[in-house]
Amino acid sequence: MNTQKTYIKKITILDDKSSPAARAIRLKMVRHLANLSRKELCSLCKINIHTLIGWEVARFGGLPLDGAEKIIAGVAEKGVQCTLDWLIHEIGAGPTVVTDYITAKIDSKKKEQEINSLHNNKQPITELVLFRKQYSDAISLQIADDGMSPFYNEGDYVAGVKQYGTTIQSAVGQDCIVQCSNGQILLRNLRLGTEPGKYTLVCTNPQTKVSNPILYNIEITSAAKVARVYRNIKLL
Repeated sequence: MNTQKTYIKKITILDDKSSPAARAIRLKMVRHLANLSRKELCSLCKINIHTLIGWEVARFGGLPLDGAEKIIAGVAEKGVQCTLDWLIHEIGAGPTVVTDYITAKIDSKKKEQEINSLHNNKQPITELVLFRKQYSDAISLQIADDGMSPFYNEGDYVAGVKQYGTTIQSAVGQDCIVQCSNGQILLRNLRLGTEPGKYTLVCTNPQTKVSNPILYNIEITSAAKVARVYRNIKLL
């Protein structure tokens, strides 16, 4: 296998979460989610195994941008959805496993187009990192559905500061980045549930294509009122 490609798109380290060591941890996490050995991932992505080992031990500057793009495309073949901004900067929601292979392929292509648009416009990423530096419990999310349109649209980024436990109730009635107990992260309007300690999550777009626009009595671990919105500027 001839995999002697030179990877040259170096990463600008914005904070400790985009350091070579942090990128290495996320790279290994994605590989394990895809249930791939190093050899299998290299074969899938056409990467030299010594190059991959270097990335996973944060050697020579760690995982570069063009290498990350190949990893994301490769693990998508195994049903693992991962964004470039998460893998490089830990911005937005983490990787997910999609059991429907065809859906995974389609979603991966759509996500790749969104990522390319956002990554060409560096301002949102820089501002999200600055927001994260300012607040230790900051959370950010790239919007993946039309549930909250027209105020928040697909491809936009939102950010806020997490609230936990009883303090979550202060966010009721607000548009929030909500982390559910099953790990899912959504942007929804937060309402009180009918069961103690649970909440109802509501899409505010009456024409939404979301299959379940209202989720009743959901157990959540945190809620963050939207404090920042970074628009997905589509470049012509």
